[in-house]
Amino acid sequence: MKAYPFYLINVFAESHFGGNPLAVFPHADGLTDEQMQAIAKQFNLSETVFIHPPTDRHGVSAAADLRIFTPNYELPLAGHPTLGSAFILKKLYNLPSSFTTNTQAKPVQIHINDDTVQMAVAGFEVHNITNYSSALHDICGLAPSHIVDTGYFVNAGTLQFLLQVDSPSALHSAKINLNNLQQLFINHPCANGYEPSIYLWAQDDNDDSVVYARMFAKEGDVISEDSGTGSACANLGAYFIQQNQYPIAKTIHQGDDMGRPNRLTLKVDDEQTIFVGGRVVQVAQGEFLV
Repeated sequence: MKAYPFYLINVFAESHFGGNPLAVFPHADGLTDEQMQAIAKQFNLSETVFIHPPTDRHGVSAAADLRIFTPNYELPLAGHPTLGSAFILKKLYNLPSSFTTNTQAKPVQIHINDDTVQMAVAGFEVHNITNYSSALHDICGLAPSHIVDTGYFVNAGTLQFLLQVDSPSALHSAKINLNNLQQLFINHPCANGYEPSIYLWAQDDNDDSVVYARMFAKEGDVISEDSGTGSACANLGAYFIQQNQYPIAKTIHQGDDMGRPNRLTLKVDDEQTIFVGGRVVQVAQGEFLV
């Protein structure tokens, strides 16, 4: 057997036991796809990230290549694994404060200041839906009056369905119907073939710089809620760009209902670059035998 070191960290954490948990394998070279998937299933966290030596897959000079797995499938890009792996890379190799990592989807520029990590994302696709909006309330279990706008399929690295609701209280009351969500993805060409996921969000009633959010995705045969979702935060930035609402700076509150408060920062600049960040806390390290 071979021992592979790993780290357990919390991303978007405001406290030691807050944020979104992540397992990071900093020396994953030699692991097969099947082994990485099995390890992710063993940890049973929302994602596990495996760091490999850098390649020129995207034509840029990168510090490392990342492979990101949920317990059931691989993701092309995910926010908290990208930020968390960057934190570990900086810790292990004394990298400069700014560097690039390769995800399967695209290169991602990283900036680190102490325990705060930020990633920059450029390029996205946005598709609004026009023939299914009347049934959106059936997906999230809310009255039609609580739906602010038609939903949008957004892909700034990972495709998700974004839907705004009219208040934090409506957001709190939402209950996702997995069958209806799956039909939404099956019925739209831009989403067919992707794992169903939905990001619900609401503006704060008194402060438009604060957004409350919940993220749900299909895991196996059930719907699972994620406590802090950087890829969806990036997609929300793409939505604001599509609505010509930029530059912006917002704080995303996610995971409080789950007992895992996450705080994500979202910024969009004049050049339409999307920045997603948060604080990272290391909580454990060890070895995994394969």
